[in-house]
Amino acid sequence: MLIPKFVEKMTSIIPVKNFKKIQIALLILILPFLTISCLDLSDENLSLDPIVDYEWPREYYEGVWGSSENDIFIVGTNSTILHYDGQEWAVMEHPLDSNLRLNDVWGSAQDDVFVVGEGGTILHYNGTGWEHMDLEMRTRLNSVWGTSSDNVFVAGADGTLLHFNGQEWNNVSIPVSDEIFAVWGTSAENIWAGTAGGNLVNFNGSEWQIKESGLPAIFKIWGASANHIFAVGSGGFITKYDGSEWTEMNSDTTRGLYGIWGSGTNTAYAAGLDGRLLRYNGEYWRQIQSFSTENLKDIWGFRDVRYVVGGFGAIFEI
Repeated sequence: MLIPKFVEKMTSIIPVKNFKKIQIALLILILPFLTISCLDLSDENLSLDPIVDYEWPREYYEGVWGSSENDIFIVGTNSTILHYDGQEWAVMEHPLDSNLRLNDVWGSAQDDVFVVGEGGTILHYNGTGWEHMDLEMRTRLNSVWGTSSDNVFVAGADGTLLHFNGQEWNNVSIPVSDEIFAVWGTSAENIWAGTAGGNLVNFNGSEWQIKESGLPAIFKIWGASANHIFAVGSGGFITKYDGSEWTEMNSDTTRGLYGIWGSGTNTAYAAGLDGRLLRYNGEYWRQIQSFSTENLKDIWGFRDVRYVVGGFGAIFEI
């Protein structure tokens, strides 16, 4: 340690009666540097509560969504769908008989929930049971989002974008051919899609247009309003939209970020590889804690409750 050696030398040339004063002075000088070198958790009061009292296999969970803190859905490998009713977690039965990976879940209400996944899988929950909406396609589907039960978008491989009008699914023409990982919006007239090739594409109510290109792969999009949107992706990439342009932000990590969710313009969370969990405080992003060594794939919250899901059965309430 450099400081103790320095102090030892000082004691040999400074009278003992003055040394305590010097110790105090040194402490005042080095304290700011010690504070800066530590992880800033001053605005965090997060506690980690792993959900471990389950009986199902430790699947790799890809998506989480809920209509409330007492109605939460989690999807993952081996066609697994979990549901929380406010009291306990349970595996849900559904008509799929194949062991596919389910990638995302979204709903407009507790009795209108959509799940998408590999092999062109689309499932719909009406509050009592699941229906397989078989489109006779085998394209991998990655993301689902909508504004209502009759305005739902699903995105996937090879530039696939589907729209559900409440009665049937139709293909949507979009000016990209690479895989679409994320679709999300603030309204029916403002929808964003992010792709593997680093494109950010916007729907303005009448047409889809590429707004950004050449970025790292975009895995997830979320925002608090039309003028406050984040997109996250590979290599710890985060970019923020202010209503007119996208600006890259420092993420404090180089690990891929796969999930993002927030409760307002001053509070957002991003989750990623190797247990990375980041928090946005209205000004900057900062790693807040490594909760797990597993890859974290999605995050969702309701009021003061937040759930993070990921590899090998990882489900955390924070």
